[in-house]
Amino acid sequence: MEENNNIIENGIRLQNGKVIQGYPKLEPVVEEDKETPMFDTTGEYFSIRKKPQKPKLTDEEELALRNLFTDNAFLILANRERILNDSRMLLTPLCVRNGLAYSGAFQTATLGVYLEWWINAPYSVLFDEQDDAMSLIWYVSGSPLSGGNLCSKVTEDGKTETVRVPFFIKLWPKFTDILADYHDAKKLYQAYTLTEVIDTLKSETTEEFYKESIRQFHHQAKVRLLNTRLKDLERNYEKLKEERDSYEKECHFALFQLKKDEITAFYKEYLLREENLKDRKEELDRENRELKRKLRHGELTNKEYQPLLNANKKEIEQRKWDLDNFAHECISSLVPKLAERSTGLSFKDLDKILSEIAEFVMSNN
Repeated sequence: MEENNNIIENGIRLQNGKVIQGYPKLEPVVEEDKETPMFDTTGEYFSIRKKPQKPKLTDEEELALRNLFTDNAFLILANRERILNDSRMLLTPLCVRNGLAYSGAFQTATLGVYLEWWINAPYSVLFDEQDDAMSLIWYVSGSPLSGGNLCSKVTEDGKTETVRVPFFIKLWPKFTDILADYHDAKKLYQAYTLTEVIDTLKSETTEEFYKESIRQFHHQAKVRLLNTRLKDLERNYEKLKEERDSYEKECHFALFQLKKDEITAFYKEYLLREENLKDRKEELDRENRELKRKLRHGELTNKEYQPLLNANKKEIEQRKWDLDNFAHECISSLVPKLAERSTGLSFKDLDKILSEIAEFVMSNN
């Protein structure tokens, strides 16, 4: 069994690394007679050394607690700092049956799970496109494979609404990760009931504090969401660009195949001219070094040196231009499709096309 790194001695580590104190549970234990085990006959205990089983909530009781949560979701959010600093509030269990297709219902979530999720999962907070009103995803249900989902959001006035979100894959993984981090803490430490927490928050939260806290969270959540969307768009752009380049390359290879022999002959001639350019450049580099030596030793004046150096530079530039122009004209002639754009075959694309031709020729040898 893997160790939960979020549980430390008498403490819980939050998503941001902060550690808060936990209050260990004081569980009742049934005394055991080693020779003659005695079973409780009242039905309160299931077996030896088992704690009393809490009576199962009725559907009406579960609904009432769920409504208590959604009715006060923004009150809870406004008091996020306080709750995240008190493990008994943090571990308050909630009657919300989240789940995934093929996996079933999740474990019981707590106030801490939701608060840390709303803080750390930008897509869990929604903003209306018209008035920028904020709402919170409070119910998670869907398929991790298809992405189909039926979630639910709650607005500041406590109204809930079923929503199908297009970004379900960005919602549930973080929720389950945080939920897993709370698994051991729920067993080890004390927790308040939701009713106790809400009563406390209502009695101590001023209207001024509530408004300012929600305003701050609205701003922070919106910034997190916009930054996340920007990163997602950048990733999608790069992915689409890679796909486009891949399809474009396949198209080019198909065009090259139609003129396979001519393309191969062109590329061999191009390599020969490129090698000649390289040889000539090396010759002129040696000449330039010799010119510099003569300048240092007074065999040439600077007035004599500069025109000779410039002539050599211009020759190399002209030879490079001639090579590129040769490639440009040949490719445009052999593969007219590449020159049918409004701007024709640009010299900017030339290196890319030459690289593809090189790969094409090599793959056919």
